[in-house]
Amino acid sequence: EVNGHEIRRRDYWKYQSIALYDNARQYEAIASQFQAQQPDQAAQYLQFAASFDLQREDVWGSTEVSETTIQQMIDDRLYIDGAEAMGVTVSPDEAELLALNRFSLPDAPLITPQPTPTMSAARADMATATAAAERSIAMGTPVAPPAAGTPDPGVPLATPVPAPPEATPPGGLPATPTLEESRTTADIEFELFRDEVFPPAHMSMDDYTRLSVIPLALRERVDARIVSGVPQSAEQVEAEHILVGTQDLATEIHAQVTGGADFEQIARTSSTDTATAPTGGKLGWITPGQMDPAFADAAFALQPGQISQPVQTQFGWHVIRILDRNADRPLSPEQYSTATDDAIAGWLEAQRAQSDVATEYQPEPTPTPAQFEVPPGAPTPIVATPVPPTEAPLQGPVQVFATPVAASGAASPVGNAAWATPVATPDARSAASKVVPVTTPAASPATGAFPGSGTPPATPQR
Repeated sequence: EVNGHEIRRRDYWKYQSIALYDNARQYEAIASQFQAQQPDQAAQYLQFAASFDLQREDVWGSTEVSETTIQQMIDDRLYIDGAEAMGVTVSPDEAELLALNRFSLPDAPLITPQPTPTMSAARADMATATAAAERSIAMGTPVAPPAAGTPDPGVPLATPVPAPPEATPPGGLPATPTLEESRTTADIEFELFRDEVFPPAHMSMDDYTRLSVIPLALRERVDARIVSGVPQSAEQVEAEHILVGTQDLATEIHAQVTGGADFEQIARTSSTDTATAPTGGKLGWITPGQMDPAFADAAFALQPGQISQPVQTQFGWHVIRILDRNADRPLSPEQYSTATDDAIAGWLEAQRAQSDVATEYQPEPTPTPAQFEVPPGAPTPIVATPVPPTEAPLQGPVQVFATPVAASGAASPVGNAAWATPVATPDARSAASKVVPVTTPAASPATGAFPGSGTPPATPQR
């Protein structure tokens, strides 16, 4: 029960049926991406999809309860209540189009997506400069020509090679589908979905709209309202650090670097942060919210050129040096994405705190392995001898979901960047894909400080 609204077992069975169907279709979509070059992996993904379809046959009447699905249904109710307080609504006509829009053609949606905030001029300039730098590095050319003087003849520059023109497919470029064509496709696909999912789940169209379509639409609209208020700049410092395991060693290193020793050289040879040691401990520009609170407090108390006393976090002992600081620096795309995710998660957590939620069930245990992220802007480590990664075997079909839930005890000074296995969303065609790569790379304590994350494959529309 959430704020007096009951979540009954019958609705749970219907909701779970949709979630399992969507997960199966997601694995099929991933399989299609692997089919050409890795048919064995594609076959495994298809087996996972089939297992979800088999599970769906046993949902109705089952006494088992997925805690992640229950939590998702609770969050849906919190969004519905929050949307009402904000004055955010979905009309019946919009709900009908939204139900079909999930099955429309990708290039011809039946309803206009929620707008994203307009990028500020400062962030736009930064994004343009970053893109230019990345292109220049890839081509072996300088980011910008020297303002004056003669180029150093001892520094060879690669000559850009023009890319060959792309061949036009036979018959010309494919035409953009019309709205009518997209509506026809959506009608057909939705009928197939309804015939397969509704009867075994004892579900009506009203049930589907109430349990899936409207909650998802309200999530998107509430999230857009929250994101529109997220600042696009913040106080930042450019930092580097040395991470070690004991206070005594940190104290010794602090004495060395404050006595004139080369900070970056000691970071390369002594830091246990394998993600930043190769670059001399450089973290790039960071915001307070990206870091462990103790680390952030120490770093933002320093001025450029200053070195902190040893600072303890859950990862060990840090010695921090500040290279530069800016009271209102534009956020990078990665930082802005983190800030918007944090704003949404913070709003939802506040909704939970002020709501009356009561449950009476025995949940099945749900594993929640933590995943980690590198702080935005951290330099990429330079490895002398690259070792090709060993392909990890696929791990089982596991139900994976979209909305993140903060993991406890994450091994990272990036306090809010580690997330547990996300929670179920009964919609494979939502803006955020529910499927993430099946395998998760292991993280070291150093990447622990600033571990890496992968990018889930794009979700094709049905």
